[in-house]
Amino acid sequence: MVKLANPLYTEWILEAIQKIKKQKQRPSEERICHAVSTSHGLDKKTVSEQLELSVQDGSVLKVTNKGLASYKDPDNPGRFSSVKPGTFPKSTKGSRGSCNDLRNVDWNKLLRRAIEGLEEPNGSSLKNIEKYLRSQSDLISTTNNPAFQQRLRLGAKRAVNNGRLLKDGPQYRVNYGSLDCKGAPKYPSAFPSSLPPVSLLPHEKDQPRADPIPICSFCLGTKESNREKKPEE
Repeated sequence: MVKLANPLYTEWILEAIQKIKKQKQRPSEERICHAVSTSHGLDKKTVSEQLELSVQDGSVLKVTNKGLASYKDPDNPGRFSSVKPGTFPKSTKGSRGSCNDLRNVDWNKLLRRAIEGLEEPNGSSLKNIEKYLRSQSDLISTTNNPAFQQRLRLGAKRAVNNGRLLKDGPQYRVNYGSLDCKGAPKYPSAFPSSLPPVSLLPHEKDQPRADPIPICSFCLGTKESNREKKPEE
């Protein structure tokens, strides 16, 4: 049986990686262990073990450049330098290469597909979401991966954190207010359709103001060309 990392510790490790990158530093094992130990009180030996397990099950990517190992979030890897063949987790017997199978999975799309497919008015539990996805014939190679359940839980947590999903107790619902504007939402949005105009304070009226940038904050495209190179309002 493939031993997987603790999902909570993996989340702490990914948070540490992002924090270190924001400080313009290389996310090395030493820095990650120090950051997690300082923030959460976990001993460095345990952090190191969980980091290795997270690499093995594909939750964290390990890359090597000029002999120095760095760690990356597979959902936000940034620029890759020289990646040596041995830096990705090796396939464990029966795992079919956890990293390679799940590295490019769009968990937001899978979660949304399951929730919409289940059509449960009060939202869907992660258990029902997992059952639904395992029943889909086109996802067999993904759902048979030993790391699937853990990565699904991690994906759901991230989707809640970035506003893609709404969580009410154990139930998850799609937050259509945060999605791109393609098509009409299946359910009413949780946000008002229009906001009142912003009024300037007296001392602000004569100050120069920058024009808003006409770029979608979701796909970084414009109304003339979205991420699929098509016009979209």
